[in-house]
Amino acid sequence: MKTVQFIVQDMTCSQCVIALESIEDILDGVERAEASLRRQMLKVEFDETKTSIEQIIAVVAHKGYKLTKQP
Repeated sequence: MKTVQFIVQDMTCSQCVIALESIEDILDGVERAEASLRRQMLKVEFDETKTSIEQIIAVVAHKGYKLTKQP
């Protein structure tokens, strides 16, 4: 398992948090997605053999948010 943190642009409410955390149900290999409205962050724990950072970013972009991977 790999854990990556992202900065989220355009997250404004609790519904945004729910939308971002729903990637657990959309992407095979995502074990946990935890969004913080206050910190404008998304933390994702995933299996690199089943999904990638690029796929996570693409799914989130489709939901209307832009992610920037934290170093």
